[in-house]
Amino acid sequence: MGSSSARDPRRAALALLLAVVVIAAPFVLGEGYELHLLIVAAIFTILASGLSLIVGHGGLLSLGHAAFFGIGAYTSALLFLRLGVPMWGGMIAAALAAALAAFLVGALVLRVRGNRFIITTVAFAEIMRLIAVNWVGLTRGQMGLSGVRAPVLSLGGVTIDFASKTAFYFLAVALAALCVATVARIVRSPIGWGLAALRENERLGESLGVSAFRHAMLAFVVGGFFAGLAGALNAHYMSFVSPDLFLFSYTTTILVMVVIGGKASIPGPVIGALIFTLLPEFLRIADQFRLVFLGAVLLATILVFPNGLVALWQRWAGRGARAAPAAAE
Repeated sequence: MGSSSARDPRRAALALLLAVVVIAAPFVLGEGYELHLLIVAAIFTILASGLSLIVGHGGLLSLGHAAFFGIGAYTSALLFLRLGVPMWGGMIAAALAAALAAFLVGALVLRVRGNRFIITTVAFAEIMRLIAVNWVGLTRGQMGLSGVRAPVLSLGGVTIDFASKTAFYFLAVALAALCVATVARIVRSPIGWGLAALRENERLGESLGVSAFRHAMLAFVVGGFFAGLAGALNAHYMSFVSPDLFLFSYTTTILVMVVIGGKASIPGPVIGALIFTLLPEFLRIADQFRLVFLGAVLLATILVFPNGLVALWQRWAGRGARAAPAAAE
């Protein structure tokens, strides 16, 4: 028997094409606005992948994901501005700080379900926003924190300035790929099977020995870790952090990316992040009707593809997998 790639050559061909496109993008587009959008999409991919683990695979509707994003951004920015900690150390500290916050919040709310859980996550994000607005001595309030620069890295006599969009693009894409691969590894492990069992029927899963609290906590903490990492990346890329990062609109944006892409799939958040980052910009030609068209597109997508746009890939890959054995005969 051949490998899965041999049985489905279209899957391997698509993977190769995507790799070529990802690598060639900054050299074809240059350091313009289009590359900026791809960097933002990579950052949102990290955010959406973490939220997908909570919402899609864990079945927990968390509406406070922006809080962990903001915690990560402020942690890295403050470490850089107050203590001179470079982005590398700031990213680790930001991810750990957001994961710790997720653990503390999860310890309080993950034993409840339904409306109480949802309202608590929304309240947590709003509390963090109010802290960022009112603790002026630390966060500078609505003025925000500016001057959060990207680092310069020297390796073997080669200097890489991450203030360059091209360098930052490859960094963001590499971290996004690592996060997606980590989620895939979790989902395909016994932990992921436990999450799926709890998502489908929590009581039945617990009767089989699956701990709802432990599995939900793991998903919540990993999702928070990814959000903190994305926050640090965003802070050093944008060079600015403000309380707006905690706004509910960020959470809804990430949630839409997860749902539109395919909330219980691995590539879904990537698809959603790309489309929902690029599509609003392409619709700017519609001027004041841009949001109307965007809403219509999102509504049509949900109606036609209730399981997300990843269904297009699954159908295409499924036909390829069926065609390969037929060709072998």
